[in-house]
Amino acid sequence: MCHVLDVKPSSYYNWINRGISNQQINRKQCELLVRVAHDETKRYYGVERLNAHLTEQDYAISKCLIRRTKEEYGIQCCRPKHFKITINSNHNKRIYPNLLDQNFDTNRPNESWVSNITYI
Repeated sequence: MCHVLDVKPSSYYNWINRGISNQQINRKQCELLVRVAHDETKRYYGVERLNAHLTEQDYAISKCLIRRTKEEYGIQCCRPKHFKITINSNHNKRIYPNLLDQNFDTNRPNESWVSNITYI
């Protein structure tokens, strides 16, 4: 394999026995910190707020490194869904009585009909 790739055997064995570099250790630590901070913040925070959160905890990680780590490992934010009001209860229109009172058991067919038109 060394002959095909034009690499000296001593260089290959040096590479095998070298171990993990300080840069790789630093990147793994940053990945772990970003993942933990991401989970602590309920996966809502982006790069800016994650940076502020980590700074509060005395971890000095740049925004660029947080952004790169999130992109590299596929860490994405979940945006909270906003509550949407679908019913306007403040009106002067007639409110019809609830004749069934949530009792949907019937003795024969076509005894009671129900529907839901809350979207109108």
